[in-house]
Amino acid sequence: MRALIIAAALSLSGCASFWITTQAMGKPETWDEGVREQVVPIPGVQERLAVKLSLLTEVDRATGQPLGFGLACSTEQRARDSVYHSAFRYGKRWKWMSGLAAVAEGLVATAFIVDRRPEKPQYVVFGGYLGLDAVITAALFFIPRKEIYRKDERATITPVRSDCPEGLTLAVGGERFPVDAVGRIGEVGEAALETWMNAPAGPIQVEVAGRTRILEIGPGERCVWQRSHHPEATCYAGIALQSIVTAIDVAPGTLTSVAVQ
Repeated sequence: MRALIIAAALSLSGCASFWITTQAMGKPETWDEGVREQVVPIPGVQERLAVKLSLLTEVDRATGQPLGFGLACSTEQRARDSVYHSAFRYGKRWKWMSGLAAVAEGLVATAFIVDRRPEKPQYVVFGGYLGLDAVITAALFFIPRKEIYRKDERATITPVRSDCPEGLTLAVGGERFPVDAVGRIGEVGEAALETWMNAPAGPIQVEVAGRTRILEIGPGERCVWQRSHHPEATCYAGIALQSIVTAIDVAPGTLTSVAVQ
């Protein structure tokens, strides 16, 4: 029976230490009870298209053959919600928990101190720690109930589609190439991109719904492309990215409609 009591008490030990830790970490909501939250959307939804240009040669996993150039697209809707949070702390559950923990810690502390052994000085140290924790826990038992009312704002991101929207184009040195749903720009577009990577002239940019974003591709990134597509290339990439990503924000419904006008 005594062993069972000690085992049960050990599972509850350190209540005050845990409470102090949550306060120090800025997480007092750990002790919230009766939590109720109401979410109210804030007006102003925004759609974002992320476009990724990989500089590496992609390989078909099934055949092992290199794939043609392709952009990767993903569309998501971004919004913000107001979250009204109500709760209370140090109610009945807290009283039961802290009261039981204080008693259990006191029992364990007494057992270790009484059963101290010369060859096990850690018994006294651990017993002293639990005894101090039990005293603090007993004091925490008397914390008055606290009502919590708080309003927070949080971002919500909803994935919408993972294909490239109709109307998306890739401009290579001033010449525009339509991007299909899987991110391809056709043989002519791929040839123009290959030429640009060897001798850049003008920017590379993505365009959709009247919005434009430049893909920042420097000498290091062009070297990554050349070494990936032409193993015999001898350029030095240094610290360079293996893919270039840009994002375009548009009005709600622009990218989720059937077609982009």
